[in-house]
Amino acid sequence: MHISTYFRRSHWLRSGLLLLALAYMPLFWLLTSHPVQVWDEARTGLNGLNILRNNEWLVMRDAAQQPDLWNCKPPLWPWLLALSFKLLGPTELGLRLPSALAGLATALVVYRAGRRWLGSWEGGLLAAIILLTSSGYVGYHVTRSGDFDALLTLWTTLGTLNWLRYLTEGRNREAWLAGLFFFLAAFTKGVAGLLFGPGLLVATLALGQGQRLRRPAPWLAILLLLAGMGTWYGVREFAEPGYWQAVWQYELGGPAGSQLEGHFTEPYYYLGILIESKFVFWLVPALLGGLVGWNMPAGSRGWALARLAVCVAGTFMLVLAATQNRLPWYDAPMYPLLALLAALGLQQAGQAVASQQHWHLGPTTRLGGMLLLVCLPYWAQCRYLVRIYDARYQLATTRVGPHLHHQLREKPEIYDYYYANNSDNGDVQSFYLLATEMANGHYIQQVAPGEVPDADIGRMVVVCGARPRQLWESRYRTRLVLQTDSCVTLQLEGRR
Repeated sequence: MHISTYFRRSHWLRSGLLLLALAYMPLFWLLTSHPVQVWDEARTGLNGLNILRNNEWLVMRDAAQQPDLWNCKPPLWPWLLALSFKLLGPTELGLRLPSALAGLATALVVYRAGRRWLGSWEGGLLAAIILLTSSGYVGYHVTRSGDFDALLTLWTTLGTLNWLRYLTEGRNREAWLAGLFFFLAAFTKGVAGLLFGPGLLVATLALGQGQRLRRPAPWLAILLLLAGMGTWYGVREFAEPGYWQAVWQYELGGPAGSQLEGHFTEPYYYLGILIESKFVFWLVPALLGGLVGWNMPAGSRGWALARLAVCVAGTFMLVLAATQNRLPWYDAPMYPLLALLAALGLQQAGQAVASQQHWHLGPTTRLGGMLLLVCLPYWAQCRYLVRIYDARYQLATTRVGPHLHHQLREKPEIYDYYYANNSDNGDVQSFYLLATEMANGHYIQQVAPGEVPDADIGRMVVVCGARPRQLWESRYRTRLVLQTDSCVTLQLEGRR
């Protein structure tokens, strides 16, 4: 091996190890320290638990063991959650680790793409760190919770980068891989996995590679993708009719034509949050990267990457703006592309300054400068995770999980009890109750909100929130057995 090749590989190895170390805080630190969150995380967690409970992998079921038609996404993510629960137990770690690992995999993909298309290990490392310090990517509903979007972003990033290689190298294998990854994206989150399609077409034309579309490989890949998704929807509708109607209501016609469930936002919503918070440290470098890269010598790798990223991210934002239902995490798939653009902009700016000042910087000096550049965004990202941690118990019903964990440690003899259900955020409560039953063999009888049944004296009841507790104490004399914040375990001692 030539000595220069050895040193280049040594730098890549060390930078890769450094990336793994830096990824710990954004992706894994405090990952299980806050309770399961409302809506999608709790619902998909229930889907995964019910797969194991019922050994039923085709029809997802909700807390009432009914077919889940509100969460009508394809099943890849609940399947992965079920496997994670099988390995790690029905815990917050089992629920969130797949998202964190998908985030880590995406950061490694961006690192490798930066090395390839920006031409240096510094570019790859910088792009990956930019991604890890973007709150639009590392936060709720993406890498920090058990939701679809981290896995979706991994597949769309891989699909986009393989399409770029197809356009620049012309190998049919890359077109097939792009089709495979976009099928996995669609099998993760339905139509959301295909929203890069218009941008990829625009990028193909911007790169002057329209002739690539005259080959059969990309069209056959698209045909197989559509056939695979069509097979899933047909099989699922046959297994439990009504699924396709729910897909239209919640995935296709509904989000495109109306603002569902009170999510009222303006068409420029995503641009606003991009500027204000989600990419605030890196937006100017990304704009610089897009401008400079667009005008680099035609055929160069930086030119190809910039044109692809600008076209795909820009068109994707237009597609999101055209839909009526807009939620903060819908823009997650574009952050890897924006990170590569920002790294390109910073790299070009750094090279221009070094050339102007006649600096000849060694690898250690360049690495030190890069770490100095990212230290403030990295610190801000960690502070953002602390704020998530501080706000973990804003809702009383999210505290049932920590209370049951504490009860298991302090009072393991309690295994048969009532749970006074609260009408708010029922999926969170149902997740923890089902997880406790499955993991510990508890028998938990849920009581409907506002109801107090005739119970045997001596029975235990778990209550979260002041009002439900007052309701029980107005009907029974109770003894406090255990308390954690607003959740209590009471023993019924007599009727009032």
